[in-house]
Amino acid sequence: MTVEVRTVDLPDAADEVGERGDRFRRHHELAIRVADARYAPGVLDLRPDERLAAWASSPSERHVRLEAVDGDRLLGAADLWLPMQESTDVLDFGTASDPALDAAEARAVHRTLVAHVLAMAEAQGRIVVMGGSPGLATAAPGSAAIAASTGFGAADPADAEAAPLVEAGFALEQVYRVSLVDLDALPDLPERLAAAHERSAGYRVVAWEGATPAEHRAAVRALHERMSTDAPVGDLALEPEIWSDERLAEFEEQKTRGGRTIRTVAAATPDGELVGYSRLFAGDSDVARQHDTLVVREHRGHGLGMLLKLANLAELATHHPRHRRVTTWNAEENRPMLATNEAVGFAPIAYEAVWQRRQSKEQS
Repeated sequence: MTVEVRTVDLPDAADEVGERGDRFRRHHELAIRVADARYAPGVLDLRPDERLAAWASSPSERHVRLEAVDGDRLLGAADLWLPMQESTDVLDFGTASDPALDAAEARAVHRTLVAHVLAMAEAQGRIVVMGGSPGLATAAPGSAAIAASTGFGAADPADAEAAPLVEAGFALEQVYRVSLVDLDALPDLPERLAAAHERSAGYRVVAWEGATPAEHRAAVRALHERMSTDAPVGDLALEPEIWSDERLAEFEEQKTRGGRTIRTVAAATPDGELVGYSRLFAGDSDVARQHDTLVVREHRGHGLGMLLKLANLAELATHHPRHRRVTTWNAEENRPMLATNEAVGFAPIAYEAVWQRRQSKEQS
């Protein structure tokens, strides 16, 4: 097997006729197979136009899709995300291989993709490179698993995705837990939401669909900025983000491109200050994706995390009754949020490891 890496020229539309459209649709099918094997069938389903929107670049982040091929056979792919406003010395990427490959073939594909990504990072002056692989909840005693620097979670260094990262000098910084909740298993959701309101007395919930209303835009921009500083990131070299109104508009437009809907709930003080929020993305699949959930530090300890989670699930059940399941990603060291998720009914379905390699400017 000979592995060649090429940059993918994405089409303007998912149904575009011609080589670009045909290639994109092959990548879309590969992404489905990879997600089904990694998580569970249907959990991360996207329509082609939703996936094309997810792979689009923006003023704040440039996306590059690579493919690993052997002649006309698509063996695997990589997604590269290059921040364009903050953390501009960072390149974040993930690799994937066709689940039909055997272990040796998969390792060769990932190793070739990692080498190509590192060369691109060096050429573009991106001295901090972050990569991903499957993770583990814990490192079993006596096992060869590598523990994350946070002390929570681990990864198998022999995994086909992880091995090339270990070989290239990456350190395991963080592990994320991927969790799923089924609304059909929450028949008492209205009662639990009422109890959460009682516990969070003095705060009220504000909810909306789609773009943030004008009266809340400044507050939501501030919450996005706090998400970049208050959420745990371990030792990942990420800078605080600055959110202008243009950046918020671009973010919301991209997330709703392809037919997806944003549902947002926020916690407000009696004087109307927004001190926390939770957002869900609902697309064509019956599985919605939990995005950010944040309660600013000054207002923690009042049960607002639980209130926001339950309120958004109730909003989803009311306005999108076909969406019966929700996925969420949380850092394994974020025990308060994980405890909230577990109490809501989320259960783990996978773990994702985040690796990082720093290279000095002199070395690059």
